Amino acid sequence: MRVLLTSLPIHSHLMPVMVPLARAFREQGHEAVIATGPAMAHLGHVAVMPDIPSPQDFGPPPPWVPERDGVLKVPLWAEELVVRAAANVLDFARTWRPDVILRETCEYGGRIAAEVLGVPHGLIDIAPFAPLEIEHLDERMDAVRARFGVAATDPAFTAGLTPRSWQPAQHHFRVPIERGHRDGAPEIVATFGTNAGLLMSGSRLPHLVVEALGKVAARSVVAIGRGGWTGPRPPNVRLEPEVPQQRLLTAAKVFVTHAGYSSVREALTAAVPMVAVPLFADQPRNAARIQDLEVGVPVEVKGLTAAALAERIQHVLDTTAYHDAAGTLAEEMAELPVFTGIPDRLVSAL
Repeated sequence: MRVLLTSLPIHSHLMPVMVPLARAFREQGHEAVIATGPAMAHLGHVAVMPDIPSPQDFGPPPPWVPERDGVLKVPLWAEELVVRAAANVLDFARTWRPDVILRETCEYGGRIAAEVLGVPHGLIDIAPFAPLEIEHLDERMDAVRARFGVAATDPAFTAGLTPRSWQPAQHHFRVPIERGHRDGAPEIVATFGTNAGLLMSGSRLPHLVVEALGKVAARSVVAIGRGGWTGPRPPNVRLEPEVPQQRLLTAAKVFVTHAGYSSVREALTAAVPMVAVPLFADQPRNAARIQDLEVGVPVEVKGLTAAALAERIQHVLDTTAYHDAAGTLAEEMAELPVFTGIPDRLVSAL
């Protein structure tokens, strides 16, 4: 079977799931290629979609200081980009002739291309709440379809990567995480993902987080990114340019996060309750779901102070109910088949 996977050229969209999934298809004897933008051509086994820019291609972001301005509205839809993506995928697929096209949630050109070609298509749902951020999405998709002279078809396969209690899907799978050692590991891990640093260069939010953790009686580690650090250095807080998030979460007691879906999924897998400080896109919805399932608390970033954040972190650290709820979700995650089983389920579905 020939499988074409389509993804936006964004590290956090590709590396946690789409690249390992392509590898799993190949290891099981299928042909698999990822169609994405030039910024990710170095990954290998990639079909470059030349007209699809990465976030960095749009130039410097507008000034945004989350602790001053609040949650940033990020446009998750641009019709011309979807049209160009569909055209690029079609150019490649008409020669390569895939048997199925699987897209990640935020990449829509792959679905349009599959509908034009009349081949089955499916969804790897790496951001289940992201489509809710796009007003009139169905109508917008139909407008693109009209430009290609094609009608909508239902996906043949949808894969959620968290349990049904988090998101509905046709099939549910879990993505294993790397396990770390508990001896000497930090009790609190704080990171804000790979995209936040590109957007909030003028923010002092990392300083605020480090100051807050200095007020909490626990060993902590914070990913502060590259460059000089001029903020506080509490003795109980280790500062690192980047951290092995998956491994550290398996020994952590609290995760301070921007509530990006991949980070949330890793925390749920590791049974770690969260203090969610959403910054942009679907993150407020993820943070609200964290609260709904009682696996942590959301914190509004606008006007946030170190003292208020420290109080919320200490509250989650000390409250058994959050740890118990996170443990229950982790048990649900553990019962799901590993996502490397997607090829077999897909073959059966087709």
